[in-house]
Amino acid sequence: MFKIISVSIFISFFLSNLASAASMCDSNITRELEDCAKSNFDLADQVLNKRYREVTSKLPELDRTLFINAQKEWIKYKETTCRGAYESTSPGQEAGIDRWTCLDQMTRTRTNEINYIDTGIGADEFYRALDVVARYYEQGDRNRFITKLVADLAKDENRDWQMYVRDTCALAVRRTREEKDTCVARQQFYRY
Repeated sequence: MFKIISVSIFISFFLSNLASAASMCDSNITRELEDCAKSNFDLADQVLNKRYREVTSKLPELDRTLFINAQKEWIKYKETTCRGAYESTSPGQEAGIDRWTCLDQMTRTRTNEINYIDTGIGADEFYRALDVVARYYEQGDRNRFITKLVADLAKDENRDWQMYVRDTCALAVRRTREEKDTCVARQQFYRY
């Protein structure tokens, strides 16, 4: 058991480092920036697909069903969101950069979520951010900020996002014992 956990942690660490090996897009030429952003997305997408296959293959049936449904819902949400990023700048030359950057960032965030669901490791930065926000804006009360983020989801009209959060949080609660409202708040916090 210890060996399996150690291997899972190593794989998660290795893949997250691989995903962060993306190029720094620093050209002054729009086409080169777009190509770089696309290359970064392609790398992030490869890492996500590899982790998705690995995690899917080892989940029990109920968890696998939730995981697959959440992934389908996330893909719909990602495509709609990044199409919106493109259309908001189109016909400007930067539209392609915006689209690929959106796809890259959303894919990296989803990979982190998959790693968290698999290992239970990776929510620390959210909890640190939660503490900072609570300290400065909520009189130190984490639950007030969590409640606000949960309420934002309830008002959200994007059905793909709502379904993704529902299934992802059901899975996170089952696998990591995270409280449902905390999971919902985390999803809202990292939403693109």
